Amino acid sequence: MMRLKKLYEDIDVEVYKAPTEEELERLVKETITNMGRPMSWKELRERFSGIAGEDRLRKVLIRLIERDEIIELPDGAFAIPGMEQNYIPRKNAKRVRPLVPSKFRARWGNMAAKLRRVGIPLGEIMKEMEEELPTEEEYEYSESEEE
Repeated sequence: MMRLKKLYEDIDVEVYKAPTEEELERLVKETITNMGRPMSWKELRERFSGIAGEDRLRKVLIRLIERDEIIELPDGAFAIPGMEQNYIPRKNAKRVRPLVPSKFRARWGNMAAKLRRVGIPLGEIMKEMEEELPTEEEYEYSESEEE
């Protein structure tokens, strides 16, 4: 449950103080952590309606992604780092337009659409991808063979 400072209360109305940017960042991280699984934009927007507008929520998510405190998953869900290991991306995700495209591409490359279709936890796929990539020594050795 989100704890906000109550400014006024009577029989019909309760008025709370809006959270600062830092408080909103903390609330977003706590909400995802307490949910225990990644949350979609729709879920976050519903949870924070009346507390923060969509633009403000989007800006907070962007800051958290840029600081690597939150990860944007291939299906557009948002997770605390580590949650992606057992997460199976939703196949029916609508068009995914990343909030921070550079971070999204660095993490998922051009594989986002494929990762949504395979139905395997992201942690397993990431292990397979790491095993397939050549090590730095192997890469340097293969370059010297070509010359």
